[in-house]
Amino acid sequence: MESLNEKGILLFEMLLVLLIAASLLLIPTIYTKHTKNTLENQLFVEELQSHMIAIQNYAILSGNTTTMIVSSQYKTIQFKVIDDEQNELNQLIHLPETITTPDRKTYYFNGYSGNLRNFDTLVFFINNTRHTMAFQLGSGRYNWQ
Repeated sequence: MESLNEKGILLFEMLLVLLIAASLLLIPTIYTKHTKNTLENQLFVEELQSHMIAIQNYAILSGNTTTMIVSSQYKTIQFKVIDDEQNELNQLIHLPETITTPDRKTYYFNGYSGNLRNFDTLVFFINNTRHTMAFQLGSGRYNWQ
């Protein structure tokens, strides 16, 4: 029986070790992407709610009308204080890749009351699951479903 050359590693052994190492490095990246998307979606919802409450409170305290413009085309939500272009609350947030909204809507928060001029349901699709933000009549509040 012939003996194998023990001076070096066989090509097959080297490829096997490389395959095992690559597999071990690839497994965490699959789970990391899912976790990243989930966290990104949660942070977006928190940021949206935070900006909306801030712009609504500004309308109540200052008496100025404020707006929230949802754009499906640009995948953005813009918060603005009307007639004050330099206000720090004028912000633009971008929807993550996994979140879409089907239409373009503008919401106006009335000065001194903070109530919305028009009541409508804002629809988001997060990972192809429908979520709604229903604004409640007379309270300026909303219900996230």
